[in-house]
Amino acid sequence: MSDPIYPSSQDVSAGQPTSVVQYNRLRADALTLGAAAADAVPLGTFLAGYISGVSLAYLATNRLRVAYNAAYPPTLMIRGTMCQAQASVDLPAGSFSGPAADWYVFANRVAGSSSFTLSLNTSMSAGADQRLIGTCRWDGTALDTTSIQAYTPDSPGCKVSVVVLHGFVQNTSQTTYASQYVCKHLLNYGLLRSGAKAAYLVANMWATSATGYVRFYNTTDSATIVELSTTATSAYNLVKSGDLLAALPSASAETRLEWKTSGTRMDCDWAALVFEY
Repeated sequence: MSDPIYPSSQDVSAGQPTSVVQYNRLRADALTLGAAAADAVPLGTFLAGYISGVSLAYLATNRLRVAYNAAYPPTLMIRGTMCQAQASVDLPAGSFSGPAADWYVFANRVAGSSSFTLSLNTSMSAGADQRLIGTCRWDGTALDTTSIQAYTPDSPGCKVSVVVLHGFVQNTSQTTYASQYVCKHLLNYGLLRSGAKAAYLVANMWATSATGYVRFYNTTDSATIVELSTTATSAYNLVKSGDLLAALPSASAETRLEWKTSGTRMDCDWAALVFEY
């Protein structure tokens, strides 16, 4: 099968009649980029599933956001209509209710707007002006932030950013968090959080006896972001937190990694923040 010629139609002069051949070539250019109808689906059919730059992130309290990035704007086809957001799209407050259930997230086309809105339903069946873009879990009281998943190429884990917080062998016998066993960082968490679906603290840590602890601390706001602990004695032991995206600072902040033990010694030789986009 030979490659299609595109464009297959030719320029015509004013007053020149359009032949059936020229008309059919114009139609093939528009529908199948010059390919034979038997060899390609129509362009509209091909683009019906198009989606780009659409990710779902947690937005307090119990809301979701499709974050806007000017270099990668949220773009998708909804029932044959080309939609593109020009700003972040937020789920309205109070959208969740009732007992624990899986909820489905929809993008909605709106008359008179080239953007889209967000809505929820416990049914995954899309309405006349909707497109299913993700899912999440409501526990009856709050949104489970670890359950948020977009049905797009940008699903959690498709793109990952690792920020190393600590990368050398360090041990301590301190039983309280002490300033001499600390790694400090000054990071713009607003940029790191933008478009992220989840964030985790991962540490290679172990204890000679009892329990070893690692704390990720927000020095700017004097608040613990997350604490990890282990009783493992293997030097190859990795510990991972739950999703801490919502607990991270929203702007530039000084943070630090600290460690302590309830026994004789604990070691930490590597730790990092992992962002999933």
